[in-house]
Amino acid sequence: MEPQNAAPKTPQDTLSSYFDDSAAAVRQTFTRFEKNYVLPIVDRIGALFLAHPIPFVFLSIFATLSFFPLLAFIIVSVATLLVALTVALCLAFAFSTSVFLLLGGVLLTTLGFALLLSGFLTVFAISTYLSGRLVILLRRSGRRGFRAWSQEATQMFFPSSVHLGPVDEDQYASEDSGILVGRGTKEGYTTKMEPLPSERLDTELKHVT
Repeated sequence: MEPQNAAPKTPQDTLSSYFDDSAAAVRQTFTRFEKNYVLPIVDRIGALFLAHPIPFVFLSIFATLSFFPLLAFIIVSVATLLVALTVALCLAFAFSTSVFLLLGGVLLTTLGFALLLSGFLTVFAISTYLSGRLVILLRRSGRRGFRAWSQEATQMFFPSSVHLGPVDEDQYASEDSGILVGRGTKEGYTTKMEPLPSERLDTELKHVT
């Protein structure tokens, strides 16, 4: 128990106390290790030397001479194994990268070919359809069918810019039937049936009589 009038400890005194405690703990540990392991081994070696001096000397010299070659062998083996693993990993990575790039190039080429083929087939299909529609409309309505065909083509390529406007009453003229004339706006349609020339003549005669 410290006296009451003792001077307070300075930081240096505290560090010195910690160092002394640590040194005492280390000394105690080494003493225990020496007593439990080192001394028994030394005693055992001394007993072996006294019991078998010649074999003990031979084995001691052999172990001393073999220590460094054995250590070198272990170091070289471990280094060789590490180098082999590193080279194998590098080769595997390079091979995987090469395969990935090759397959990626094949995939990109295939996709590009599919893109070009799709564009060509789309243009061919649209051209065939428009050509067929042009032939049908020209055969049905003559030169007036070209206007209807141009409207269909414009509506196909620019659906949002097409607005329905008034159409001439004789646009789809026919000699054997009345005419359905399309009129209206974007919201709806109305139809008008134009009478045949013979029906007009009958109507005029009725008005005259």
